[in-house]
Amino acid sequence: MFVSFIFAIGESDCETIGGGLLAQPVNAISSLVFVLFGIIVLISAVREARTERVNRFIVGMLMIATGIGSVLFHGPQGPASRFLHDATILLTMAAIVTMNIAGLLHWKEKRVWLILGATGVAVTAVLLIWPSSTNVVAAFALVVLIAQDIALHRSGSIRTRWWIAAIVAMAVALLFFVAGRTGSPFCDSASLLQGHALWHILAATALWAYFLATTPTRQGIEQ
Repeated sequence: MFVSFIFAIGESDCETIGGGLLAQPVNAISSLVFVLFGIIVLISAVREARTERVNRFIVGMLMIATGIGSVLFHGPQGPASRFLHDATILLTMAAIVTMNIAGLLHWKEKRVWLILGATGVAVTAVLLIWPSSTNVVAAFALVVLIAQDIALHRSGSIRTRWWIAAIVAMAVALLFFVAGRTGSPFCDSASLLQGHALWHILAATALWAYFLATTPTRQGIEQ
């Protein structure tokens, strides 16, 4: 999902940029995996208790928005597509991290929603003021996530198998992300097998698996 801002829209993601509605068809269509997992999260919310049901509704909708933002980025490539592409994935990450911290610290629901809202406004404002800050914000979120994971394992409030699946999927996703960059020896801009498309699929899988892995943590949120 993340891109270098020295490139035009989609130019750094290997696949040839053509005309029409889908400028990069393989990368655009593969983005729909985020939408698929978002729908799965929404469906799973039905059988959860009220607090987790709301959590899953928020994350499910954000994952769907992430997929749509990525489709717009690799498809029509309109003027707002870069912002939507970056903002949606960062907001999804921020929501999951915030919810997990809330569970660890046993925050009240009202406090969680206020902080979620404030975080969303902050991320949006940073991207609007500093459009090239995507990787910086993502790196900060990653540092927080790693610190959070240490606490999660110490508290035992994590599903280990799902967590391992998420880590493995993301590690492989990062390999394909690097291999799928423009200028990489593995880049074939005309191929139907695009490294960046595989990055989409595996990153979406990792995000979904991680969200499931941290379900016990979010049960610590107090009503």
